[in-house]
Amino acid sequence: MAYLGEVEAKALLAQEGLPVNPTFEVRDLDEALEKAKFLSYPVVLKVSSGKIVHKSDVGGVVLGISSAQELEGAFRSLEKKMKALDPQASFSIQPHIYSGLELVVGITTDPSFGRVIMFGLGGIWVEVLKDVSFRLVPIEEKDALEMIEGLKGKRLLEGFRGVPPVDKEALARFLFQVSSMAQARNIGEMDLNPVMVTKDGPVIVDARVVIDGRD
Repeated sequence: MAYLGEVEAKALLAQEGLPVNPTFEVRDLDEALEKAKFLSYPVVLKVSSGKIVHKSDVGGVVLGISSAQELEGAFRSLEKKMKALDPQASFSIQPHIYSGLELVVGITTDPSFGRVIMFGLGGIWVEVLKDVSFRLVPIEEKDALEMIEGLKGKRLLEGFRGVPPVDKEALARFLFQVSSMAQARNIGEMDLNPVMVTKDGPVIVDARVVIDGRD
């Protein structure tokens, strides 16, 4: 099996035509400042380490960095904390997406049934409501639409408190693409969380992939 962290996983997803938030790995502060200038502020700084899977749980994510001065402070602080957990840790930087509905998409492999795709509300919703649906891979777009309509909180996808409604057909195509990639690329596990749905469609903000070498 091969584990792909966020930067590598997003590169693979982008190869398959899936929409990802552009992300660069950076080893030091100078590189972080250079990439932030290229991306434009505000940016997000994250730890990148195979030993640290749940970055937020250990304080490994800094959101909404709006200037080079803020980035310098954030980088030095994060570097000190994360190097204590993994001396080989590096970091990643990406644009900060402020608006949109957070969703979660995943792939798991059941020992009896094979690959399964999971879709649901992300962010705080996935923990509080546990509102997700499952299908065996591969799926068709009609299956994806059924997954979307099967959510208890589907009203959130239809627009609320100034957030525009989600393009369900575009979201269904996205789920179909994920399913197809999982089959074609022999994906054993995939965690896309969050997938932020904006007016321009879904964007993968964070990703983790495990390629299963057994098939």
